[in-house]
Amino acid sequence: MNTTRNIFNRVRVFSFIFCLSFLVGCNDDDNNLLSLSVLSITANGNPLEDGAINIPVNSIIEIAFSSQIEPSKFEGLLSITDGSVALDYTISYSNATTKATIMLAQMEVNAIYNLSIPSGDLGPNGEFFQSGIALSYVTNLGKTPCLNGSDACIQSMPLTNGSGAEFDFDMYSNYDFIDDSAFTYNSINQLVIVVHGLQRNANDYFSYMASSLKSLDMEENTLFISPYFKDSSAATGNDLYWDNGWREGANSSNPSASISSFTVIDAIIEKIVASGNFPNLTTIFVTGHSSGAAFVQHYALANRAENTYADINFEYSIANNQYFYYPDGLRYDENSQQFITPTGCSGYDFWPYGYAFSIPYLDGIEQSVITEQQVTRKTTYLLGSNDTSTEGSLNTTDCQATLLGENRLKRGENIYLYMQTFYGATNNHEKIIVNNVGHDANGMYNSSEFKQYLIDRQ
Repeated sequence: MNTTRNIFNRVRVFSFIFCLSFLVGCNDDDNNLLSLSVLSITANGNPLEDGAINIPVNSIIEIAFSSQIEPSKFEGLLSITDGSVALDYTISYSNATTKATIMLAQMEVNAIYNLSIPSGDLGPNGEFFQSGIALSYVTNLGKTPCLNGSDACIQSMPLTNGSGAEFDFDMYSNYDFIDDSAFTYNSINQLVIVVHGLQRNANDYFSYMASSLKSLDMEENTLFISPYFKDSSAATGNDLYWDNGWREGANSSNPSASISSFTVIDAIIEKIVASGNFPNLTTIFVTGHSSGAAFVQHYALANRAENTYADINFEYSIANNQYFYYPDGLRYDENSQQFITPTGCSGYDFWPYGYAFSIPYLDGIEQSVITEQQVTRKTTYLLGSNDTSTEGSLNTTDCQATLLGENRLKRGENIYLYMQTFYGATNNHEKIIVNNVGHDANGMYNSSEFKQYLIDRQ
């Protein structure tokens, strides 16, 4: 009898615990049913994130929720404004009212809009929207960029030297940021400066970059510039001009000008950033090919602009360079496959190969500062896998150059190996091999590898 009673009591206790667990579980499920969240927000089929730019003035925004919403409640919470005035729109619902499709009326170009849905009661059965949404986006620019590398794309910027004398410097630009100084470019978030090679064909380089950016739909939200370092035969009036020293930051050849080619790029960046006309500019890319790559490698380690604008991300890409600056006297010996101190090569550590006898632009800057900047600044070596020729402009006679490697591909790989060997824990350098491309600027800038490089840094 007692045994039967004990079994009965145990069953009653087990049944009570089971029912209690079931009730608690049901309560938890009920709590989950009383909340909802956003699964996705898209604009014209693309994810819409806070700070998005270049949104078309006629757009469709879709918001998908985790469960049904009550349309009247949603419309009471939703707000889309330009900061003060509410935007007109219409809304439709689908998927059993789990998706709201917002069709925006004609928005203003180059304008900032704010979309918000505060937390609140949003579901038909009291489901609560807890997280809330608040994001802003910028509509497209409303200007047509100049993309063809013609004279119509040329901008001229005045530069003043230390004595107050004024000179002119020309560049190709997709937007007029010099004369049209009253316009605010809200939808531009990056600046690309592409430097020509030995032939000083800035128009071609501008066209190469235009083609690359256009293929990525970046041509409207990017300000891109190709500076033109003229020689004496191309200069007119007060134009600045250089011998081949422009590649290394030398002063212009104009009598008494004393303006470094590096100062020119500093001044362009200052003009753009200090104007306040590019409030959403976050990244500056400086890139060059061949002799332009030599310019960029030296500008990367020397320039003053990066330290001046610490809130902007600077990126330097060096495509198929033919000679490099090294922080010390070590060079890679391809026969022994180790770094050595060369002998019998006078001047192998002189500028532009090393710090000794450097340019006036670097006056007063210690070598240790230059080394730190070279190591830590974001530098990418873009190396064409087929750039192995020793003909053309590649220096294969002077020991200062041949110590760097037998061809451009090797020279790029050797400087990257140097950084990994001696500054492995601190360097901010990357190597990208561009497959099946030789010494070809257009091939490099329109390669899938270069385009991915730009995409990865968005």
